[in-house]
Amino acid sequence: MKTLIKNSLLLGAIASFALLSCDNRTAEEKWEAQIRAFFYEYKDDSQSYVPLRFYKVDAAFLNNQQTVQTALLVLQDTTRQRVKQLHLTNLSDKVESISAFTQPFQIDRLDDYLKLRASAEGELRRKRKSYSESYQLVLAKEELAIETLGKLLGQFNLSIYSIDFENQPIIYFHEYRINGEDMSAVFELDRENNRVISFKEVS
Repeated sequence: MKTLIKNSLLLGAIASFALLSCDNRTAEEKWEAQIRAFFYEYKDDSQSYVPLRFYKVDAAFLNNQQTVQTALLVLQDTTRQRVKQLHLTNLSDKVESISAFTQPFQIDRLDDYLKLRASAEGELRRKRKSYSESYQLVLAKEELAIETLGKLLGQFNLSIYSIDFENQPIIYFHEYRINGEDMSAVFELDRENNRVISFKEVS
């Protein structure tokens, strides 16, 4: 009897392993399947659910957004102006730390930009009592660009102060149709088991 039980358990384990081994779906296919399963399990009107498009929210996805591209160009131009201010204020030794941002950079470097920006501005303010009107205008445009990026990232449960696509939960933007109405939502999925850990409809 004990042998029979052991054999049954062994066969069950082998079967489970075989099923897992035969799952040749890509990671993206598994995440999208979990999102679809979420609707069928938790939404009352799931019978009318029609998945339309899935977008994994990562650096590539965000960098392709026109809003992001425009804002990053503003920050790039601001850095060039900030470098000039540092030279004019005899702080040329502080230029190297921010000079990389005078060239095109990606959204996942925004948190580094903000840290170095704060440091450079702190040095300038210690040396200068006031800024020229033109530089104040540059700073106002920079603030608006940062605010715009903050709102955009916030829609995807991301923060401008900590962008980490390697260790944070997987984020998906999903467009779908329910009861004939086009809708969209942001999903967070656990990296270990692919389960949905948060769901937020967006307008």
